[in-house]
Amino acid sequence: MDATIEEDPGYQRLRRRRIILLAIVALVVVLAAGGVALSTQIKSPAEQAADTKAPPETQLSATVTRQVITSTVLAQAAVGSPPEVSPSSIGGAAGPSAGTNVQPIVTKIFRRTGQQVGEGSVILDVAGQPFFVLQGTVPAYRDLVPGETGDDVAQLQDDLETLGYGIGSDASGSYGPGTAAAVASFYSAMGYTAPTVSNGPKADRGAEVPLGDFMFVPRLPARIADLKATVGQSISASDLTLSIGRPKLDGQLSPTDRSLVRPGMKVIITRSDTGQTYPGKVKSISSVPSSTGSIAGGDYLPMKITALRPIPAVLVGQDVSLRIATAATSGPVLAVPEAAVFASANGGIYVTRLEGSTAVKIAVRAGATGDGMVQVTPVHAGSLAAGDRVLIGANYASPVLGISNHGSNTHTFHQGPGGSTKQIAP
Repeated sequence: MDATIEEDPGYQRLRRRRIILLAIVALVVVLAAGGVALSTQIKSPAEQAADTKAPPETQLSATVTRQVITSTVLAQAAVGSPPEVSPSSIGGAAGPSAGTNVQPIVTKIFRRTGQQVGEGSVILDVAGQPFFVLQGTVPAYRDLVPGETGDDVAQLQDDLETLGYGIGSDASGSYGPGTAAAVASFYSAMGYTAPTVSNGPKADRGAEVPLGDFMFVPRLPARIADLKATVGQSISASDLTLSIGRPKLDGQLSPTDRSLVRPGMKVIITRSDTGQTYPGKVKSISSVPSSTGSIAGGDYLPMKITALRPIPAVLVGQDVSLRIATAATSGPVLAVPEAAVFASANGGIYVTRLEGSTAVKIAVRAGATGDGMVQVTPVHAGSLAAGDRVLIGANYASPVLGISNHGSNTHTFHQGPGGSTKQIAP
């Protein structure tokens, strides 16, 4: 552009006017945009009231069912260790055939703490000989050798036959040649040579079972509760403990529930960590209250609970919950949640049945209750059936209902504040 034109006073005035006009246009645009934004934030009283209005009431309902209703009592129990046993002797110079320099040194370990043992299981190798488990209620207290008789011999014979080793013609409880042959075969199957009596009047009569080689356990399988054994170290009888049977369940019943619970009732035992359940029954209930070791605090009546399925040993030392079934209906009955039943001013018992968008008040008679459900029998046959829907948590019908005529009286309803419907009078 020519410099003389830019320096002309008329041109300069025109340029300033254009700049001012553009500024005014820009300002108008900004103000217009701000007005739009501001208008979106300003609300009328009606709009504010609509935004702050309480949400409409939600009607909760449940299905009428046919089921067996069981009344239950809740209690707790502590899981205790099952009975425990230890052997009379382990290894060592315990038998008439033992050498003078034999020491109870552990030479091998086959089972560890926490593992199960059964009939004929070898736990340890002590001084080159096995230490194994047999089943029997008479404790091991002597060497079992040819020529001996007694209940412990009969237990040994029963165990050998259970393991598949026949005792020939030996009489029960009499350690004869057939029993000796079975013992020799049993030791050989375990990978050992059965010891024999080497001196005295019973020498050379066949295989024996030294006291240091075995223990009788009243119940099998058993679990090794404790084993203090190290290869190359000596061991004593007190270093081995077996737990037999199932963990004990020491229940604690509230004294106020004593009249409802009796021995023989079914129990559901529930783990607190996983929620897994086990069936059981009440074995006994003490009449003497105690507060020692109270789980819930306060006095309780000690109970013995029998588990009908094995309780895992991992629960020993933990608490479990009990649900004791104290009563049950003889068969399936019409049932609704307890929150669906309400009493009217006339003393009657009712539920509110939903019929599409209509609600009808139904007179019922209440029966057995349990686990949050209540048995109901309609006063007028056919007015309530399984599969119907009923309101819960409210003692009024829906706004659309005008008249309910199920029952001995006619009931009028009207819409109350906030959209609810209240009963005026029966």
